[in-house]
Amino acid sequence: MKLSRMTKLGSCLPLIGRTADVGEEKSDDHWKAVFGGIWGTSDIQPVVEGQISGSLHSRKVGDLTFNRIEFGNQQFEKSHNRGSEEEPFFSLSFPESGTAVCQIADVQAQLLPQNTYLLNNGLAARLRVERDYSTFNVKIPVTSLEHRLGRKSSILSRPVVQPDAIFHMLQRLIVELLENVDEMDDRTVGFMTNQMLDTVAFFLSSGGCVSEDSLAVQSVRARVLAYIDTKFRDPNLHPQAIAQACGISRSYLYKVFSDGPSLMERIRSRRLEAARGMIEQRSGKLSMTQVAMTSGFSSSSEFSRLFKKEFGVAPSKL
Repeated sequence: MKLSRMTKLGSCLPLIGRTADVGEEKSDDHWKAVFGGIWGTSDIQPVVEGQISGSLHSRKVGDLTFNRIEFGNQQFEKSHNRGSEEEPFFSLSFPESGTAVCQIADVQAQLLPQNTYLLNNGLAARLRVERDYSTFNVKIPVTSLEHRLGRKSSILSRPVVQPDAIFHMLQRLIVELLENVDEMDDRTVGFMTNQMLDTVAFFLSSGGCVSEDSLAVQSVRARVLAYIDTKFRDPNLHPQAIAQACGISRSYLYKVFSDGPSLMERIRSRRLEAARGMIEQRSGKLSMTQVAMTSGFSSSSEFSRLFKKEFGVAPSKL
């Protein structure tokens, strides 16, 4: 399957920098600064004797950052540092040409065109490119996607095959978001990005072709999850209010979430993940009661009990 629409769109993203614009003596340092500005602190070295080459086109939309990157003769490593102020992120990658070898934690994969990869850069990560490799990718904060797929995933991969309705749906959402973002308000951007992330999760966990009925269900699911993402901090959030806000019946709402975790389990998981993110980055500024209330829990005791059950450790010990 050709990724021509996203390839073309990626090349139209604003140019952040490229080694071809500076002299050879400055190219390595220039690329390290350009790439580090998007990816965070990384150790970048040439694979063989010679110059590193690369170019980066990038645009931030809401919590997401869309990039088209070209690599040449380089290996970069990003260590996992719990004390770092840099927010951990997933990279949703659509390789366009060439080959790269990626290792995250103890999992290694060869990144190839005609495939899609979700790479957890919240863990120790290494990418090696001996020759030329180009990719369109989306940088996604771990907290924006983990309640759909789980934080523990290191590398998820999915081939793009014909026909692939979900891939086309995902591609279309990305293209429409980037082409129309200047005309969107923050609420619309939030809805579009949440719909895209739900489609990402379904695409990576599905086996390929799905029916039109399934697509309709996924569209409703995306709308519901987008609403939950904006309202989960409300301790009074309940299914009837969600169904009404999303223009569906409560019975259909239950049907949409009949497989896998229930709707309330998803809300609770979303609150717990948000609470964990606050605790990991709070630096002692918030009490556990404040974290619980801010995350949507009605009592700190309930929060502590559910947190320990979910993560195996009391929130005060994290």
